[in-house]
Amino acid sequence: MASWEEVKRLAADFQKVQLSSTTQRLSERNCIEIVSWLIDRKLIDLIFTSDGKEYMTSSQLVQDILGELYIRGGRVNYVELSKTIAVDLNHIINHIPEVTHGRKDIYSILGQLIDTSYIIKIAGEINQKLIQQGQINIGDLTIQYDLPADFLQRNVVEKYLGKLIHGEQDKNDSKIFFTESFISRSRAKIKGALTALTKPTVVSVILNQIDVTDKLFFSLFDQLSMYGVLTGRTHSSLYVPSVYSRSQNEWVKNFYKQNGYLEFDALIRLGITDYKVYLKKHFANENVVTLKSCILSFQLVERIEADVEECINSKSFVDLQGSLPNLLDDEDVKIIIDKVVTVQRQRNVVILDNFVISKSFIDILAKNCEGFVQDKAKEIVQSGKYQQHLTELQVKTTKLHKVDVEEDVKVDKREERRKKASSGKSGGGAQGRETKTKSTKKHARTKNLQDDDDDYSEKSEKRAVLEIITIEDIKKLVGDKVEEEGLSEIVENIANYLLPVLNEIGLQAAAKLYATTVADQTASRRHTHNDVQNKVNALLGDVRLFEKGLKCFPLDVQTHLYKYLLKSICLDIVNEILNYVASEKGLNVEANKLTNEQRNKFVNDLTPDYKNILQNLLKTLSNHNIEEFTDAVEVCLTECSMILKKIDKKKDKLVVSNHKQALLEQLDKCDDSALTLHLASLIIFITVTQNMLHASGRHVSSILIYLKQYLSADQYLELSSYHDLVTLMLSGGSEAENAKDLLRERMTTVKKIANEFKKLSSEKS
Repeated sequence: MASWEEVKRLAADFQKVQLSSTTQRLSERNCIEIVSWLIDRKLIDLIFTSDGKEYMTSSQLVQDILGELYIRGGRVNYVELSKTIAVDLNHIINHIPEVTHGRKDIYSILGQLIDTSYIIKIAGEINQKLIQQGQINIGDLTIQYDLPADFLQRNVVEKYLGKLIHGEQDKNDSKIFFTESFISRSRAKIKGALTALTKPTVVSVILNQIDVTDKLFFSLFDQLSMYGVLTGRTHSSLYVPSVYSRSQNEWVKNFYKQNGYLEFDALIRLGITDYKVYLKKHFANENVVTLKSCILSFQLVERIEADVEECINSKSFVDLQGSLPNLLDDEDVKIIIDKVVTVQRQRNVVILDNFVISKSFIDILAKNCEGFVQDKAKEIVQSGKYQQHLTELQVKTTKLHKVDVEEDVKVDKREERRKKASSGKSGGGAQGRETKTKSTKKHARTKNLQDDDDDYSEKSEKRAVLEIITIEDIKKLVGDKVEEEGLSEIVENIANYLLPVLNEIGLQAAAKLYATTVADQTASRRHTHNDVQNKVNALLGDVRLFEKGLKCFPLDVQTHLYKYLLKSICLDIVNEILNYVASEKGLNVEANKLTNEQRNKFVNDLTPDYKNILQNLLKTLSNHNIEEFTDAVEVCLTECSMILKKIDKKKDKLVVSNHKQALLEQLDKCDDSALTLHLASLIIFITVTQNMLHASGRHVSSILIYLKQYLSADQYLELSSYHDLVTLMLSGGSEAENAKDLLRERMTTVKKIANEFKKLSSEKS
């Protein structure tokens, strides 16, 4: 009872407060400030309306959004919601997740809210459109409903396909849907059109007549392919009816069977433009020979081979033109000749025009002329013409050597001027600053001089060939025999073929008559002279290319590389020169087996004409200067009546490429662990710099340091760790055997890096 009394008392107090009027009222501004204060301190959560005079809770805003979505038929835009509810657009966007949370029937797409009712509505509209048109495309629906293609396809068409939308999805294009009746109508149109055609027709013409899209046509064509074939899958492709193809094939088959060949032009006239593919398809199992203008059956080629074999056995000849179709040109006949005249038969036949003549027959003709040739050779030697011929050859060789020396001197002077120009005022050398110089243009007079030299060279060659017998002589000697055999039309060709053969026989006969022991010794000496000259020039070319490679390294590394280059290849050049000088002096000395002291002693014992220049050459081996060494070699070559050939920089790339290929072959066969790393580093260096490098195994670490910038991290790690294992193995310690096993396992990886390394992987340069 006491509690109830207390409740009644409180109720009376509350009623009294309600009925009493306040002495102070809050203004609208004060209310706004109080609410703002509460919102700032997050004591309450309210949303301002656009006019700023009303507040709204988040739950109320969500309810208003759902209400607007329902009123607008299941689709509403965020901007429209903002205007209708009178709140800022940001509040609408921020509360959209609350609207869609836990609801699978509402979607937020491209600033819009869409519910299931709207989706069902447009699904019905799509079904009506599909019934009317027979085919719909998601792309068209995207434009019509302004919705993403993926949403329409996944959440509308595919979801309600077979429920609200009655149709089928195209297996070749998932964005196309159609009805079965539409496909049946289109198939009937295509079938009727294809059945009626009797000649090749462009697909675009067919499509214009039957009003079917190209995609649908190509899709249904495979089901109707029994009526013909298509040349492609484009609008401009040709449809070839089967009746047309059948008549073509019958004509081709019958013509080939009757004649043994098939002309390409005839196929083109028949309408077969891509005859190569056609022949490959229809003659896949036939053994045919393809020529420039036609194909030949292998039976025809075998018949020609039999004729050639009969020609060899009977020591006669055969005219291939009579056995081949008339349409073949000279190039086709040559292909047939190459086919039937194998390497083995080439030893027994001579080919002149379209005639294959047995060599035995040619030998008979040549034998009939040998007596005349021997007599002519004897006359030439007795008259002194042969001796004059030898003298002219010697004079010509001397002139050519003189011209080459003058050219080399000019080249050397130009090179010297370029070096001076490139060195600048502060001096040249490896540390000099390079400056660009303009290339010298060839003047017209230079060109004329070159033309004159070419004319002189051709005339000299003509004079250099001593004519023992003439064509007219040969014609007279073999004319009766050739005419008797029925080969008078190619007597000129036979004479031209026999001329160098008989002339060579005559020269050999003249040489035997004139040859003496002194002549033989002179020839042998000249041969040795040329060999040494060529070998020294080749080694100097290698030295020049190796010098370019070692300049890629720092100065301290360059010093060691220069030293190694001089004591290896340059020393080989010195030994070649010393061996030649010893041979000239009649001394039995092998310079490559001498020590430095023995080599110096040998040079000191020579006559002054060789002693001074060779001493200077030996000094350059310790100067570490390749240019001084080259100059000293040139002086020695001049004293030995040899020439230093001019530099042909056009061949540098070929030399570098051949050197790299040789290293790759050596690497492939290499089983030594240390040598494998050495070869691999040299190969990668050539790939990166396009320069050769001559270095010993102790320089591998320097090479790897230089290549680090061009190698990937994995490649450098593999090579450097492999180098450490090699060092460990060569040290001979307790872990040497273990290192040897690891090296054997990783050798394949190192070889693979060298073989597959490409300059493209080193674009840092």
